[in-house]
Amino acid sequence: MQTYDCAVLGLGAMGRTHVAAYRESPWVRKIYGYEPDPERAAQLGRDLKLDDTTSDLDALLANPEIKLISIASINTAHAEQVERALEAGKAVICEKPMGETLADARRMVDAQERTGGFLQIGFELHYSELYRRTKQWIDAGLIGQVVNSHCRYYSSEFHKKNSWRSLSSGTLIGEKLSHYLDLQRWWTGSPVTDVYAMSAPNAVAYFNHPDNHQINMHFANDAIAQLNFVMHLGETDIGDPLQDYVAKQEDDGHALQYHIFGTEGAIETDVFRRRLRRWRFSDGAEQLVSEIVETVTYEQSEDAAWMHNTHGQNVHLAEVIGKGLPPELPVQDSFETMLCGFAAEQSGRERRLVAIDDIRP
Repeated sequence: MQTYDCAVLGLGAMGRTHVAAYRESPWVRKIYGYEPDPERAAQLGRDLKLDDTTSDLDALLANPEIKLISIASINTAHAEQVERALEAGKAVICEKPMGETLADARRMVDAQERTGGFLQIGFELHYSELYRRTKQWIDAGLIGQVVNSHCRYYSSEFHKKNSWRSLSSGTLIGEKLSHYLDLQRWWTGSPVTDVYAMSAPNAVAYFNHPDNHQINMHFANDAIAQLNFVMHLGETDIGDPLQDYVAKQEDDGHALQYHIFGTEGAIETDVFRRRLRRWRFSDGAEQLVSEIVETVTYEQSEDAAWMHNTHGQNVHLAEVIGKGLPPELPVQDSFETMLCGFAAEQSGRERRLVAIDDIRP
């Protein structure tokens, strides 16, 4: 086993998740941290007990022992940091979105293609058991061809006033909803051709972008998908550590649920009920017969692995990198998801259908 050092760029909440994953990996020797502000870098380095922290990105990129650069910085920094890390010969894992503009996203793809380096975008739902199991059922042909999928996502406002997320010029489509558009692409297995999106007036007045979206996608195989998102309905979380917060939010306005309809059955994923279900369709004497044939549940202790497995993704990818294997999710595929997001933003602004090929650079 050839172990190596890694560096985490951005030591906020997501950066801490990255650090915890690499601390668990037997492939990683030392963990370095980066923050552009020297005082913040030093303080967070002490808090996280890192091997070293710095505000000098050039020094990190020049360190030959550092093989992996893991990017959890603010969205506007992603494209430049990815490009510089790839040009320095590092393997790169980068949180989504791929920047706040289509030019940023294309810059990242171009850098990977130019250098031939390892770059994987953090669409960790591909590693979350709730959605992996769904994909396995679809690939096994248990619901026939996917023809329609609906995502219903209602949350509370948890970005807070004057945060970089609430003030961002980018919308929640890239920052948050790209995960859920990506799943619909993954499950349907056909290129998206057209996107139509709408947003109603905000309830969250201090957001610098819409707090609600309805996004419709049309696929080359004539399947369709719809995502309905609102970020203010769920009851505000008071952060009681003694409560099972998912169970508490199950009926307070929160929802994160998919219904995936196929020609021979259907699948439901439900985060707040901790449940995965499958229907089978059959031809009865008088009508189509639908029956629930499989139900899977999981426990609170399994939430991270089933719902949002960033930790497991990064532990696994540290091994993939250590073994010299290619990315499991090519950046070109992640770029297709980002294209859908940018098309949705343009559609919402211009109030019209946007063809993916019309915006493809």
